[in-house]
Amino acid sequence: MALRKVEAARRQLGSALALYLQDHDPVSVHCLAGGGCELIEYYAQKAGGEPFSSHALATFPDLDVRELRRLQRQYWNAFKHATHPHGGGEREDDDLLAAFTDEQNDHALFIGWYDYGMVEALPMEAQVHQIWYFALHPEKLNPDQELPLEMLFPDLRSRPRGEQKRMLNVQIGKAKSVADFMNDPKTDRRPLIIDWP
Repeated sequence: MALRKVEAARRQLGSALALYLQDHDPVSVHCLAGGGCELIEYYAQKAGGEPFSSHALATFPDLDVRELRRLQRQYWNAFKHATHPHGGGEREDDDLLAAFTDEQNDHALFIGWYDYGMVEALPMEAQVHQIWYFALHPEKLNPDQELPLEMLFPDLRSRPRGEQKRMLNVQIGKAKSVADFMNDPKTDRRPLIIDWP
């Protein structure tokens, strides 16, 4: 396994989540998360896991990999490319980017950390974000899966965006104060933003 590549994905996803939790620059969050997602998907599959993309393709048989990539990466590609590939001229992304909000980062971060969890331990912030994501999008949760969503995040969907993210940060703080959670081998205790080795 290319450990430096996995560490590069960890740094991108960690920095993206740190910015997101502080409600800073959603464009940077999305670009960092997009880079981390692209890297870690490969290593999740290489580690024998089923990355999010495989799950999505199995769940939606009418969806092909090309369309899935377009949906997953449409904003990321618009942010990072001025022109179409192979001399296709300047991209016209203004309408697409006008529709971009921080809510697109919910999905990008969920997917990146989902795949990362198949390779390495997750920071507590990412673990709680995964639960928060399902509380915000319960239709995406496997009906056989039981999580204490309403207890942790009561009426989450009906609250304004700022309050939703405040609740996420509160639960992260609570989880980080529980020694059993933090000492679990599935928890990466390093800060979200870390130096390059």
